[in-house]
Amino acid sequence: MEKCSLLVSTGNLGDNIIEEESFYEGVKHHIDCFAADAGTADAGPTFLGANKPHNPIEWERHDLEVMLVESRKKNVPMIVGSCSTTGTDRTVDLYADLIRDIAKEHRLAPFKMALIYSQVDKNELLKRVENGDTEPLEADFPLTKEVIDQTTNVTASMGIEQFVYALEQGADVIMAGRACDDAVLAAYPIFKGFDRGISLHMGKAAECASLVCWPQMVKESIIATVHPDHFTIEPMHPKQQATPHSLAAHSMYERTNPFVQGLPGGILDMHESVYESVTDRIAKVSGSKFVSSPDGSYKVKLEGAGEAGHRVYHFVGIRDPRAIDNIDMILEDTRKKVSHIIGPSRDKDYDLYFHVYGRNAVMREYEPVIKTQAHELGVFIEVVSQDLDLATTVAKCAKFRFFYMSYPGQMNSSGGSVALLTDEPLYPQNKCYRWTIDHLLTLKDPLDSKIFKYHFETVGG
Repeated sequence: MEKCSLLVSTGNLGDNIIEEESFYEGVKHHIDCFAADAGTADAGPTFLGANKPHNPIEWERHDLEVMLVESRKKNVPMIVGSCSTTGTDRTVDLYADLIRDIAKEHRLAPFKMALIYSQVDKNELLKRVENGDTEPLEADFPLTKEVIDQTTNVTASMGIEQFVYALEQGADVIMAGRACDDAVLAAYPIFKGFDRGISLHMGKAAECASLVCWPQMVKESIIATVHPDHFTIEPMHPKQQATPHSLAAHSMYERTNPFVQGLPGGILDMHESVYESVTDRIAKVSGSKFVSSPDGSYKVKLEGAGEAGHRVYHFVGIRDPRAIDNIDMILEDTRKKVSHIIGPSRDKDYDLYFHVYGRNAVMREYEPVIKTQAHELGVFIEVVSQDLDLATTVAKCAKFRFFYMSYPGQMNSSGGSVALLTDEPLYPQNKCYRWTIDHLLTLKDPLDSKIFKYHFETVGG
């Protein structure tokens, strides 16, 4: 192959739906592979911890259907990684069921589907810990039996090797568990013999589809094409452009170091990457390199989440400018009053948070504006506790204290400064979860069958 073109239509399959006009515009071009990432840790730990899909099933089916039907028409591979956000075994099976139903509905000719599972058995993980095969990534603590016991679900993020193996076995459609975003897109061109560094940078740039182009649009399709010494990005929406600026910006997206991307087996080195225009709508990147780990090790990221308890919310609105000027004092006083009423001995049994919208709820301590100019504030009260009744009581108590706050210059009494949307506490559908595992696991074999498991089947016909 002189080049390898991928149609990329979404950066998070099923999270809202693919825009069909630009998708079908892309289908008119020569396409060698349809690929999409379906996962993210941005959604927080709840969906992994609870092992629940993140998106409405209708949206997930829509995206899988348009991709599957067109990929089968062209008789080219379709690859999806991190099924239904978390990439647990359950969500891989969910996507597999959808593929089977879509194939039956459209009477598709038989094709080979590979399922790659990456959920890690906790007993197996404990053996690896005892063998010294794990180390912290962003976590500031080692992985231990106690941490594993506090975890409900763990996944390992696969690289390109697991996808390449499935392609080598003749897979036409791959539904994979948790995976590195760039590996989902880079695997096919690497399988076809293209440069690993160029392919991985393509995967990094194209992972969010049309977000790599200007102006920003979501769920619009792009074509990413890998050549022997560079790759190009071309948007399918007529009002978008891929520019050196937009490609460089997205290459730095979600990076603490804009020039380095860690991957299983090494790093993507972008220090010498060159960003250039090809036309007014197409840009290219060259010079990117894959650098293997100096010690030859192959490490995969582990993501784990576990229950933190129950979560209860309340919400109050403050309009008095004098109360707004003294909000820090009011929050501190409210916290002290809640502790006094509930009992100081129970402080350790719950966590009480105040999110002050209109002041610094978004950036918290990083907010550069010291004095808010808002004419009203919304105080979002959040309580987390293993005891649901205690969490509810604390939330109610905090809400109540806002009605009787005292502050300098106050000109009213009996709650005249506070408004409520509802007087009832709010209970999320799921329990509260927290990230428990953010570590690396060293594998002697990238295809380690106790970490990554494969299932192949013929679908359709």
